[in-house]
Amino acid sequence: MSQFPPRAFIRMAAEREASERPPTLTHSNERESEMGLRFLSLRDVLDRLTISRSLLYELIKDPVQPFPAPIHIGRRSVWVENEVESYMRAVLSTARR
Repeated sequence: MSQFPPRAFIRMAAEREASERPPTLTHSNERESEMGLRFLSLRDVLDRLTISRSLLYELIKDPVQPFPAPIHIGRRSVWVENEVESYMRAVLSTARR
């Protein structure tokens, strides 16, 4: 038998903690921590933006509106999903003006 409790018990404990906490107003950072951050791989970012890899790295170096830089986890480079989406919203808002 494993030394770790089954996932069902972990989930029940987390739900019990959440129900015991008093309700509070959530800010965007708290909402992100509750929902959990999601990392995107290079392929995921390229698929969302529908651009080439070379253009992505040019956008990262752009002095006017730089694309968020990747986070390095070991040998992998990943991007935070919320940062990518906020960049896309910013580009859209400037294009629609």
